[in-house]
Amino acid sequence: MNMIDLRRDTEELERSDRDPDEQAIAATSATAPIAAAGLESRFVSCWFGTNKVLENVSLEMRPREVTALIGPSGCGKSTFLRTLNRMHELVATASLAGEVLLDGVDIYRGGVPVTDIRRRIGMVCQKPNPFPAMTVAENVVSGLRLSGLKVDRDARRALVESCLRRAGLWNEVRNRLGDPGRALSGGQQQRLCIARALAVSPQVLLMDEPCSALDPTSTRRIEETIGELAESVTIVIVTHNMQQAQRVSHRCAFFLAGENEPGRIVEWGTTEKMFAEPDDSRTLDYVRGRFG
Repeated sequence: MNMIDLRRDTEELERSDRDPDEQAIAATSATAPIAAAGLESRFVSCWFGTNKVLENVSLEMRPREVTALIGPSGCGKSTFLRTLNRMHELVATASLAGEVLLDGVDIYRGGVPVTDIRRRIGMVCQKPNPFPAMTVAENVVSGLRLSGLKVDRDARRALVESCLRRAGLWNEVRNRLGDPGRALSGGQQQRLCIARALAVSPQVLLMDEPCSALDPTSTRRIEETIGELAESVTIVIVTHNMQQAQRVSHRCAFFLAGENEPGRIVEWGTTEKMFAEPDDSRTLDYVRGRFG
């Protein structure tokens, strides 16, 4: 198995390679409805320098389902999540072996530009991070600019409303579209970040503990949004909240790392089975709060 050198092909170079006609075509496809895609990892291992942090992770993440990645801190869940849209390579010392397939095409070797990969596989981070100098509306469409895509003014207005509705935020901010994104509450900021990710019509949405810093009411609203989005988008979520994993996910993958050993998947399956009668006793101990 060959290790991939991840220090290559910057986004700026890819963006400059596109002529205006290509950008227009990309913009049309980015803002049109796109079917959810299947995502699969095959024998993925990750390193930071010489430190191996993940070993042989194989996992199928099915279209229009929510897959929850669970396990104690330090077992590689967030690192694995970042491999799924090539954010792992943003760390200078990072390397990777194995395959990540988006509808059967390896995102590391398939010849698809990294900007397109990160458009098709969006990311919502743990801490809400709206752009502070931008308004609510500008935050929503900022992903189009960063991807080098263009839409006209009328389409932009419609897109802002559509994405905010899908993120469950429109009714709360419809009269505040010109306010700074940072003026919203924490839960609203996180839903704004979801709307921003949706603006480029991703097929997959990755979420790294999206509710960890939120109050119970905001958490409930985000979970409702996840349930609604899963009807059209494939979702992969990292969470330490076992009740949340039960509420929002269709399937779970349990990660675990031994002392001075890389993380790996102990088992994965339907959420119902993983919480009721998993095959490995360590899974049952973890989901019932006996460690971690």
